[in-house]
Amino acid sequence: MADDQGSAVAEDAFALLGHEIRLDILRALFDRYEPIDPTSGPELRDRRTLSYAELMDATGVQDSGKFNYHLEKLRGAYVEAVDGEYVPTAGAIALYEAMIANRPTESVPADVTVEATCPNCDADLHGEYEQEFLTVECPACDIFWGATYRFPKHGVAVREGVDVYEALYDRMMYHVGLARTGQCPSCAGITGVTLPWDRLDGESTPTVEMTCGTCSWLATVDVISALQFEPRVTSALVEIGVPREETSSLRATERVLPAVTGRVESREPFSATVTVPHEGAIAEISVGEGLEVRAVETTTD
Repeated sequence: MADDQGSAVAEDAFALLGHEIRLDILRALFDRYEPIDPTSGPELRDRRTLSYAELMDATGVQDSGKFNYHLEKLRGAYVEAVDGEYVPTAGAIALYEAMIANRPTESVPADVTVEATCPNCDADLHGEYEQEFLTVECPACDIFWGATYRFPKHGVAVREGVDVYEALYDRMMYHVGLARTGQCPSCAGITGVTLPWDRLDGESTPTVEMTCGTCSWLATVDVISALQFEPRVTSALVEIGVPREETSSLRATERVLPAVTGRVESREPFSATVTVPHEGAIAEISVGEGLEVRAVETTTD
């Protein structure tokens, strides 16, 4: 959950947008805005900037004092001056992109057509979209891990069939990989990894939780998906016979690694072993607090 400071920042940021003239100023900037390198030459920068007079004309405000008052309210937070002209700030651009991604005034059907089959039992997968979270699951078996993850409404609206399913996993795993480096994919805050101790011993395909200490970002994934970005783990999976292309794809890994288990070796300090069997070979991955990889061993025939 967001902390008190984050909540105060959000409240102040939204309060600044509470006037039609300020929204008109931002609309005018976004109509003109082009995402170019800010170090580009003046001929490129001029294509995305608006002068004071152009902004005032775009809003239709005749009173320069009133216009200047509202422009000054936006400066710093949503608007900045560049060589005497104006461009949106990074915060304004992020807000604009969030509106495009999430389409808050539109809706999509709750049932999403996936048109893909379960990698375990070949049953048709089911997709559901609720509160801007996309869920893909198999209604016929319990082995397919499936996924529930925040997915922009725009992403559902512009895709159909198997593309929806693949886009969900690709986006989720891209974010998991970034979170494994300690960076939140949503706010760039600091992320942590938690292994549920009580559910680790003997659990088939144990899961880990990744959370951000600043915002509400959260991902719960199977332990191999969380570890697959570690070079030693990837090498070990290849060594025991998992095809290389499978080690970098959650969709494919589900098909070949259904029997992963975990066991707690020590709780103070925390130590656990993740066992990955595949076609008679075994990879054992020793992890510490935060899913730090300590050692990797393989046994092959």
